[in-house]
Amino acid sequence: MKKVAITGIIGSGKSTAASLFKKLGIPVFIADESAKDLMQNDNKVINKLVYYFGDIVYENGKLNKSYISERIFNNSSDLKFVNSLVHPIVNDRFQSWCNVQESSYIIYESALVFENESEDIFDEIICIKTPINIIHQRINVREDYNFEKINKIIENQISQDEKCKKSSFCILNDSIENLNRYIHEIHNKLA
Repeated sequence: MKKVAITGIIGSGKSTAASLFKKLGIPVFIADESAKDLMQNDNKVINKLVYYFGDIVYENGKLNKSYISERIFNNSSDLKFVNSLVHPIVNDRFQSWCNVQESSYIIYESALVFENESEDIFDEIICIKTPINIIHQRINVREDYNFEKINKIIENQISQDEKCKKSSFCILNDSIENLNRYIHEIHNKLA
């Protein structure tokens, strides 16, 4: 079974691409969902986050997403701490998930494949590249982040061009039609 990663910067369309593979019957593991689940439900992770950030990291038993995103996107030490805490466990969950899949290939969706230096575990990597103005529109609508905050998040990720250079496939996601066409072409090569 081939392990295929989908990556790209925030708002590039990784989740949409992953959902298109899912419609083709391909199993999809979404790293961000696993990370959020850990930070909300894993007591060891919760205790370490509270010890590091303080009680403010949780409000009424829920992860204070606005606080933690503000901290990690403005402080590289905080970002490094969270990534080093969460991503090894996400990778373990991914390996366990892979062990029960019965497809010719699987999809792993994550913005941080290269940032976490996990590219070596994949047979192929697909980078989704999207014009920056479209990314700003998407994130502003989806998260209600302002221009400055979106740029701060983008600055903490490897650039789209660099990710594309390191990937097996680079998809320009400037329309759902193009994205869908490229996903079908890649699926036919991988299946």
